Amino acid sequence: MKAVHDTIDGPFAIEEDIALYGTITGGATLCSGRRFILHGTIAGDLKVERGARAILHGTVAGRIYNDGGRVELFGIADAVANSSGDAITIIDPDALVMGRR
Repeated sequence: MKAVHDTIDGPFAIEEDIALYGTITGGATLCSGRRFILHGTIAGDLKVERGARAILHGTVAGRIYNDGGRVELFGIADAVANSSGDAITIIDPDALVMGRR
């Protein structure tokens, strides 16, 4: 897994396994079959495609759209939407969604 400590201009397609400690300005799409660990910030929406896995310790300053992947939220997001019956979303009790635990 590649570690990224940088600012990436979005919209950005995450097409390789990465751990982000920086920022994506704008939205991002986590492509199918990829793993993504967020310790930084996505300044927009995050779309998680079928078969992808996102572990989110940082901030998604927008909505998370889970289209059949696995999302584990430990950080902050504006909202979470599962748009597939295959979507698995786990929200830690200490995570903040819409400003609430």
